[in-house]
Amino acid sequence: MGCRKNLKRLTPAERTAFVNAFLALRSSGVTAQYAQQHGGAGSHGHGGPAFVAWHREYVRRFELDLQSVDPSVSLPYWDWTEANANPAGTESYIWRDDFLGGPGDNSGGGPPTGPSGGYPITSGPFAGLFTRRVFDIFSFPGTGGTISNRMANPDFNIFRLIESPHGSAHVFIGGHVMPFNETPNTPDFWLIHCNVDRLWAEWINQHQGTPGFEPYKPASGGPTGHSLNDTMWPWNGTNVPFAVSPWNVSPEMVRPADLLDHTALGYEYDTIDASCQPVTKNVIKDLRDGGSKSLVKDFRDGGKVPDTKNFLKERLPKELKEFGPKELKERSPKELKEFGPKELKERSPKEFGPKEGKDIREDPFRPFIRPELRPDLRAAALGFEPDAAELEFLRQRLDQQ
Repeated sequence: MGCRKNLKRLTPAERTAFVNAFLALRSSGVTAQYAQQHGGAGSHGHGGPAFVAWHREYVRRFELDLQSVDPSVSLPYWDWTEANANPAGTESYIWRDDFLGGPGDNSGGGPPTGPSGGYPITSGPFAGLFTRRVFDIFSFPGTGGTISNRMANPDFNIFRLIESPHGSAHVFIGGHVMPFNETPNTPDFWLIHCNVDRLWAEWINQHQGTPGFEPYKPASGGPTGHSLNDTMWPWNGTNVPFAVSPWNVSPEMVRPADLLDHTALGYEYDTIDASCQPVTKNVIKDLRDGGSKSLVKDFRDGGKVPDTKNFLKERLPKELKEFGPKELKERSPKELKEFGPKELKERSPKEFGPKEGKDIREDPFRPFIRPELRPDLRAAALGFEPDAAELEFLRQRLDQQ
């Protein structure tokens, strides 16, 4: 099951893998084939109910082609409603030299050289391949309020109007990301539409318990290719607006009804599906692999703090577990167990020596583990080396148990 992540969560290796797979498809002419299909999909995949369904199938097929180059690749999405920059505001997660490169460069003067105000890209892996508008890499299209309103409404006919704010993302980048028959040749297009698909998945997940909820409509009576059980061009092999190989010979009857569950199509989103979600899973891995800084960093950067009791009890390394009272009873070293009340009853005073036996019997309130015999658990060697502030952060959580 592929995991589609917010591009902000991509590792350097994941960014490189995506870029290399995309460039391979572009150099082999595959992205040009997708651009041709998109150019003919004006009435089939836009301006009607099938906007989200048509693009879901279209994006899914492209992701499979990326995976034919590198099976590790899953499409990331660009949430264009928020700034995609590090907390310090000094680094863009998207417009960077190891990912999508920079905006258009008009430093040479002169008019735009591409469509929609596009200037050549001069940095990053896509330099010289297409154009973008000149823009501030720390700005973003916005439209979050409009999308939130669409998402809050359980009526599909209201939700599908996110097609309009999605257009704002295309316009923001401009250049070759604008024309219908050219934009799929850019990686920008696929990150935009991966986000549109995520929004549909989130909307369904949010409202599926609403009485009478319909994840797609109309059931019938819509424009050709837009009703729930209509087959969609070009996969159905029809020749309007033109026939597309190989489906004109071997058609595939893909309907919106077949596309309502994204997980059934083989992928998940990190905002919906548990096994794809960030923070807890990755923090645990970091701890086990010997790092602790990411734990505090993720929490401070706005990550969801896991349930403290269960997180500490079930997930933290054994060394930290041994601080909890229950764990002292169940998991403490053998040396401690041998001084437990049960063992005291079973062993004779002689085994402790005269002083030990006398001390314990004469003072019932005296701890059964003498201070000089108690190991200092807080000094136990950890599987990682947190700094003092981070260790104190964890101990405060433990003290709450």
